[in-house]
Amino acid sequence: MKRSKDTPRDLIRNASAVSEARAEHAEGGERSDASGGDELNTSSTSVISLRILELLAERNAECGVTHLAEALGVPKARVHRHLTALRQEGYVVQNPRTSRYRIGWRLFLLGQKLVKQFDVVGLARPVMEELRDAVGQTIVISSFTETDVVVLDVMRGRSPLEILLHPGTQFKLHSVAQGKIALAFGAQERRDAVLAGPLDACTPHTITDAMRLSHELALVRERGWADAPEEVFLGVNALAAPIIQDDGSLFGTLAIVGSIHYLPAHPNPQTVAALTDAARRISRLLGGARGD
Repeated sequence: MKRSKDTPRDLIRNASAVSEARAEHAEGGERSDASGGDELNTSSTSVISLRILELLAERNAECGVTHLAEALGVPKARVHRHLTALRQEGYVVQNPRTSRYRIGWRLFLLGQKLVKQFDVVGLARPVMEELRDAVGQTIVISSFTETDVVVLDVMRGRSPLEILLHPGTQFKLHSVAQGKIALAFGAQERRDAVLAGPLDACTPHTITDAMRLSHELALVRERGWADAPEEVFLGVNALAAPIIQDDGSLFGTLAIVGSIHYLPAHPNPQTVAALTDAARRISRLLGGARGD
């Protein structure tokens, strides 16, 4: 029998690689093939990086690869690869003297943005309460992603009809009044992408024609508010106005949501005025230009 040419060191290295590959396979896979891999692989990789950042934030001190690997229960080589990528992007920094890692400047800036965003909810609640008391309907503050409106906070109305919304609820941008605000006052790239894509119907009243939606957004920009009568739920309407940040960009929207009986397709001008005034007041709290 021919003897292997591997040295003991090579054997150890090969065994380590096999062990790591098995661990990665058990966790859903770290690497993807030329076709791009599946969603589970991407999710697994992303979650590990996030867990590393979470551990560093909780520790609030420098951590070594061994400590992180033991805490996560994954091979050190795998943790090291994640740390290398995070360091290159500024999410972690490495102490050249100790080789340990800590939170980097980019994650710090992200944290500052998140704190500012969710502080808005606390700042807005007194204004939301006043608006709720004035109109009697449910008041909603929302932000948005590239494709969806995301509800941040809800103040229940005094109407007999309860609108079932809660923080975290998401809607497609084209289907709700808040989304029309995001498309009308937000980035051109987002608007172009939505207009170019399929516009799925939630009800028979949802706008599914790109040309019609484009005209609707022009109207929203002109008058400064949006509505969506029965476009996402039958029997429900919403009026929405923009909330502007100190840099002039769109933070999100303030909306009144209620039964089509209380918020008809042609809303009461006093209701619209109360909404837009409340949105300007919240914008002023953020230093927004529209609050001037």
